[in-house]
Parts: sequence; C-alpha cells; structure tokens
Amino acid sequence: MKIPRLLTPGEVRCFAGLIALAFCFVPGANLHGQTRYTAQPGGSSIKVDGTSSLHDWEMEGTFIGGYIEFGPGVRLDPEQTTIAGIEGDTVPVKVSVRIPVDSIHSKAEHLPDVMDHLMQEAMKSSSAPRIEYTLTSMTFKGPHEAGKPFDFNATGQLCIAGATNKVSFPVSIQCVETNKIRVTGKTPVKMTDYGVTPPAPNFGLGLMKTGDNVTIIFDWVLRKR
Repeated sequence: MKIPRLLTPGEVRCFAGLIALAFCFVPGANLHGQTRYTAQPGGSSIKVDGTSSLHDWEMEGTFIGGYIEFGPGVRLDPEQTTIAGIEGDTVPVKVSVRIPVDSIHSKAEHLPDVMDHLMQEAMKSSSAPRIEYTLTSMTFKGPHEAGKPFDFNATGQLCIAGATNKVSFPVSIQCVETNKIRVTGKTPVKMTDYGVTPPAPNFGLGLMKTGDNVTIIFDWVLRKR
C-alpha cells in the first residue's frame, strides 16, 4: 500500500489560495453573507402623477439606479410564509436609489418638451440632478401567502431638488426568477415640502396651475450580483 505524500507548507498555502480564488468566482458567492441585488437596464419604470387646473398630467421614466442588499442569512422564498434570516418583523437590508431628473419625461400629447423643461427647472435639476432615496428601516408585513409578493413597510430619506424629508410607504417585492426581484410601490409627495414651486405655465387662453400634491409610482427590477 502506497502512503500518500504529505503536502509541504508552501503547497498547502498555494492549494488554499486556489480554493479561495475559485470560491470568489462562484455566481452569487459572498464572503460576508449579504445578498446584493443591483439595478438592471430595462424593465423598470418611474411615474409621477399630478393634477392641474386644466387636467391631470403624468411624467414617466425608465431608469432607476441603485441596489438592495439583504443582511446575512436573509432569503426570500416565495413558497414560504416567513422570511429566513429575520428576527421579529425587522428586515436587515440596505437600499440606495438614484433617478436622474432629466430621465423623466412628460406624457402629454401637446408640448411635452415644454412640460419637461418647466418641471426640470422647478426641480432645480442643474444643481440637484438626481432624485435620491436611502432606506433607514423596513418591516415585514407577514404572514406571506405562497406564490405572492412579499409586503413591507419602508421608511427612509427622500431627496428632491436638494431637500431631504423622511417618508414612509408600503412596498412589495416579487421573486421574478431565482436571481431577479421586482420592487413596486407608490408614495404621495408634496412639492412645496421640497422647495419645489408647482409649475404654472401660461398655456393658450389662460394660466394652468399644477397642484402641489403628486404621487410617485415605481416598478424596479434588480438582479442578484
């Protein structure tokens, strides 16, 4: 019987290094246990619905940048009623969102470019080119129904036109594929709370006054890094 040769200390270090290197290239592997989903081009949408003295209006964009990073051990299984890796209803998660102001455009049939210019000017896009959101806490609204999206309450800091306010609103997360999620939700926003003066363009026969209250609706697609 042949006795196998013992590895030298140098060979052991080399072998361990190769294993570590291979592990780093395993899809979805994370040495710290977090699971990060990053925004993907295509599939996402951001809408802003508002009112005016003449008619309701809508603006829409398709770019939402940023990421969602769940803490170690957190896993969304659409077949389970709970979320693995959480204690109580608090979800250990980080969320960062960035939306370029000039990527959101008017859906008006007439003079959409004029509305785009007015809104970008009102939102101070030259000095504050992005809408930004940072999550501060998220709680699970369980139990979860198998095969349905997971429901949460999210609280964070929303920055528009350089001004930041605390906002809270419900969100849903759907497991679209094994490595992809879709986050949806909406929140009311008062423009003057962010130092934004509602546009009042002089169209046609009179002055059109836009309402102060708008609703932001988002549909955000992310893929596991």
